[in-house]
Amino acid sequence: MSFRKLYREKLGFLQGALEGYYSDFKKEFRVPDGFYRITEAYVKRRGKLLRPFITLLILDSFGKDYARHRKLMGAIELMEASTISFDDLVDASPFRRGGLSTHEIFGNPAACLGFQAAYNYAYKAFEEAEMEDWRKTDLLFHLSRDIFLYFFGQNSELFWSRLKKVPSPEAYLSMSWDRVRFLSFNASFLSGAHLSGVSRGRIPDFRLAGSWLGMAYHLRGDELNIFPGSRDWGKQAADDVTSGRYTYLILKALEGSSRADAAFLKNAMGRKNISKKDIIYLQGLIRKTGAVEKNRKMIDLFYGKYEYYIGKCFDGEKTRARFLALGRYMSYERKK
Repeated sequence: MSFRKLYREKLGFLQGALEGYYSDFKKEFRVPDGFYRITEAYVKRRGKLLRPFITLLILDSFGKDYARHRKLMGAIELMEASTISFDDLVDASPFRRGGLSTHEIFGNPAACLGFQAAYNYAYKAFEEAEMEDWRKTDLLFHLSRDIFLYFFGQNSELFWSRLKKVPSPEAYLSMSWDRVRFLSFNASFLSGAHLSGVSRGRIPDFRLAGSWLGMAYHLRGDELNIFPGSRDWGKQAADDVTSGRYTYLILKALEGSSRADAAFLKNAMGRKNISKKDIIYLQGLIRKTGAVEKNRKMIDLFYGKYEYYIGKCFDGEKTRARFLALGRYMSYERKK
């Protein structure tokens, strides 16, 4: 079965897993009801549910009963809802999934507290997962280690954006590696591998497959941020520009711009009230520099690394083809 057909077939299961785990969180984490409005802002605005789907896809590929691990898949998506709240706060991004960001609705401290509580509760599913002790230790080790790297990447980006300094393209990729690996998508691959009983020696291949796919997905998202491919993108066009966030795409556009165009682009960074006319001009400016092609060339590099590790993760050609089709969708074809 293709990944697209399986996704459509299992979407209801994944949505139920998230809602069920979130319901458990509300029952066990006893605080005033108003507190849950913070986390519900993103939980109810459902995303693509790709993180738990990857775990499900791995389990299905190894012939495992993924329904036994419903709670863990719900926890993975709850963690994703938490981390994008932090992303939006750090990026000063006002919109997410078609509505105001949580920090715009509730303020920075409340947004942090709400999603930190949900994120910490999600660990419980990993602690209770049905797997050997060494697998549980490995999974929890990487989840704990990577959250520190995630915040290091976040703070690195905060340094550049808040001081209005321009990082090098290499510096942007480095901070992105720390930011995106965490749940985009190494935890999904790692969870699926451990739950499927993959041998110890092959576990790192799954983690790296997720990491490189995360980088390709991230840069595809940077392109969609400037050139939305769908009405359902959920953010304003050029949100990275208006929030003052220098992405690889924008940095490459600066490198290829004339002095006048570079000045225009730099002046646009961080301007919340930029006009629609200026955004259209900005989009044309970025296109003519060849920055889109350079961004896609870097995506090609990251996708190539993902393809290499998928070859090490799975033996069957049909299974590999399934995961490569998923990778192409996430790296090149997705519109939102």
